[in-house]
Amino acid sequence: MMLEIREIRIDRICPNCCMVYEEDIIVRMCDDIKSRGLQEPIVIELVEYWFRIVDGEKRWRACKRIGLNTIKAVVLEVSL
Repeated sequence: MMLEIREIRIDRICPNCCMVYEEDIIVRMCDDIKSRGLQEPIVIELVEYWFRIVDGEKRWRACKRIGLNTIKAVVLEVSL
């Protein structure tokens, strides 16, 4: 299976609301992404018209916080 990295609009991605992260971790990640860019894409899956985060919620939160409109993501195809 070949994985394609796509640019996805951040506002089309739903977070996992149950996850709680320490503020300093997100702040450090924001600083790192500002200086080096996003080094690893997040992993998401399409659920109806939205994407759900499978892996990389802290990266998504940091990118959203620093004001990015899109994020690099691998979109998993879920077959039922």
